[in-house]
Amino acid sequence: MVRSLSVAVVVLVLGAAFGFGPEPGRVEADGSRCFPLIGVFDAVPVPPPECASPVGFCTAGDLSGSLNGTYAFTMESSTPADPRVPGINNFAGESVVTTRRGATLTGIDTGTIDLDPARFGNFVSLITFTTGTGYLEGATGQIALRGKLNFASGMTEGNYRGQLCF
Repeated sequence: MVRSLSVAVVVLVLGAAFGFGPEPGRVEADGSRCFPLIGVFDAVPVPPPECASPVGFCTAGDLSGSLNGTYAFTMESSTPADPRVPGINNFAGESVVTTRRGATLTGIDTGTIDLDPARFGNFVSLITFTTGTGYLEGATGQIALRGKLNFASGMTEGNYRGQLCF
């Protein structure tokens, strides 16, 4: 009874925190409860010395939708994807999402970005969440991002989809 009540309380709190509708989420085979994540983001470049990236690429921005708050991305590596398409790079780094209520999700961020200013600045990324704090402690999940880098301003914007499980 106590476990059922605890799960119900967590579901209600998460529903309120993420703005989920009346359906509390899907129950996975391992008993975890998963919630869909969908929304948009925008970010601006973060210059040194605040940017501690070994390749000099950091952004900070806002999330809206299922995740409401801010995020910070630090690129840790960037390598050419294929010599036949110069400017397309694979990257890896860390992203930290901070919700408006102060909880955090930290994840490994991997993806591909077009850094050729003669093209469009498109990128795709997958953030795999590895740790959470506050009401997101113990959460696992991923979000897939699709966006565009504006070479003139350095700003990025796009959308995300994924799920978060407890």
